Amino acid sequence: MLCEHKLTSQLLKTLQQGGITKIIRATKGKSIEMRREVGNNSFFADILISLSSQKKETSSFNTKQTKFIAIEVKISDWRQGLYQAWRYYSFAEKSYLALYKEYAKNADIDLFKKHNVGLIVFDEKTIRVLYNPTLNSFKGDNVYEAKLREKIWQRSMLVQSVQPAI
Repeated sequence: MLCEHKLTSQLLKTLQQGGITKIIRATKGKSIEMRREVGNNSFFADILISLSSQKKETSSFNTKQTKFIAIEVKISDWRQGLYQAWRYYSFAEKSYLALYKEYAKNADIDLFKKHNVGLIVFDEKTIRVLYNPTLNSFKGDNVYEAKLREKIWQRSMLVQSVQPAI
C-alpha cells in the first residue's frame, strides 16, 4: 500500500539520481541541497530544494543569494495538494505538486497553470514535469516574506541534506 512518506522517499531518490535536472537547469556556481519535511507551523514542504550562491560557512541568510523550490507530494488528492503547493509561494521561488503516476490522470493541468504551480508525475523509475511554473521573485523589501524565508532557511539547516547527482 502506498503512503505519502514512501512516495516522498521515492521521489527524493529519483531526484537525487539525476531527476532533479528536469526541475533545475542552470546550476553553475550554486550549491544545491534537498531536504525532507522542512517548514514552520503554517508551511511544511515535503521536499525543499535550496539553490544558493552563498558560501557554505555563511551562518546568516541572504534572500537574494538563495532560491527555494518547494514540492508537495500527494497520492491522489491533487486538489488539496495544489492548494498546499500554491501556499508555498509565501517563501519559495517555485512550487510543485508531485503525484504518483497512477493517480495523476485526473489532475486538471489548466488549474496548475492558472495558479502557477508546477506538476510533477513520477513512479519508481521516471519523473516527468507536466508543467514547469514561472519563477516567483523576492526582492527582499517585504518584511514578512524576508522573515519567513529566513525562518524556513534556519529550520532547513537542522535537517540533513541530500546531494543530487548532476
